[in-house]
Amino acid sequence: MDPVKLYVGEHYREPTLYTYTELMFPFWGVTAKESMPYVREANIRYQYSKEDFILVDAIQDCDYVHIPYNYQRLQSANPERLASIVSEAQHANKPLLIDGSGDLELAITIPNSVILRVSQYRYSKRDNEITIPFPTEDLLDSYFDGKLKVQEKKEVPSVGFTGWADIPITRRIKIWLKELPLTLVTISNPKRGAEHKGIFFRERTLRTLSKTKGIMTNFTTRSTYSGHIKTITGSVEDNRKEFVETLRNSDYALCVKGDANSSVRFYEALSMGCIPLFLDTACVLPLEDRINYKEFCVFVDWKDVGRVGEKLREFHSSCTSEQFTQMRKLARETYRNHLRIDAFSKDLAQQLRARVTSKC
Repeated sequence: MDPVKLYVGEHYREPTLYTYTELMFPFWGVTAKESMPYVREANIRYQYSKEDFILVDAIQDCDYVHIPYNYQRLQSANPERLASIVSEAQHANKPLLIDGSGDLELAITIPNSVILRVSQYRYSKRDNEITIPFPTEDLLDSYFDGKLKVQEKKEVPSVGFTGWADIPITRRIKIWLKELPLTLVTISNPKRGAEHKGIFFRERTLRTLSKTKGIMTNFTTRSTYSGHIKTITGSVEDNRKEFVETLRNSDYALCVKGDANSSVRFYEALSMGCIPLFLDTACVLPLEDRINYKEFCVFVDWKDVGRVGEKLREFHSSCTSEQFTQMRKLARETYRNHLRIDAFSKDLAQQLRARVTSKC
């Protein structure tokens, strides 16, 4: 298949922004922040491919005009430059390819555009949005030479979690007040309860699992976010090893949204061949039309958070040893073949080609 042709004018560069979109890494070089070591490792090792995407010199030769920075960041840093790029694409009658990823993904209503998202709610997803995976490190490759540990099913399931799940009372009150308007909205629109801050879902899920008999829990809860060096407690290396070992020694990995309606831990668990216990807050996952996630994940709706332990126990009891082993293998294969960024590159290019073709 021919690569997707992107036009990114040299005059699109914004000197006040340090990093640009991951799609630009093969062409402009990697600008991964040292302050976010796990993301940096993923960005350096796994990138979109020049076999799937190329830059062209003339706008009339492209399939898409690509805004080379996150939409919200460029809008904040230089709205005039953003408006100029949009105007240039519209004048040339070319579709825009926009990185709209982030913790808070606000609506982007630019006509003739395709928006890349990592965090969406199923009930508000738009037709011009494509869900992409978080860039994540392949932990099995990094720590175990890519060799999956074949783990037999045990009578008692073990579920692991290592991460931020504890909030001081003062911060809890601030978050509660900030979310009060959302709380009031849910009275008339209950589905929007899924939009509450992820750490509250984590707390309740961990508490429920800890009280459920017949489940072994491998939980290490922290009071700070470990993905950034300004908030991490302890060394980056020790934190990472602890996280990896928890995944390695657990049958299931608890995956709950963070500030975004998505979970980096979900992709990291898949990379290890660990079965996600996924609290579904109306999440949209990449390639849902091609990947049957229920074949290797255990989904629990957020409204059933109080029964998450019961549901896991029931699932594990009904799952045969062969099915359990196959789920672990399929989790790893799906990540490696479709959800790691260097693999997803081909899938994204295919989706973008299809959208261009459909308009021809």
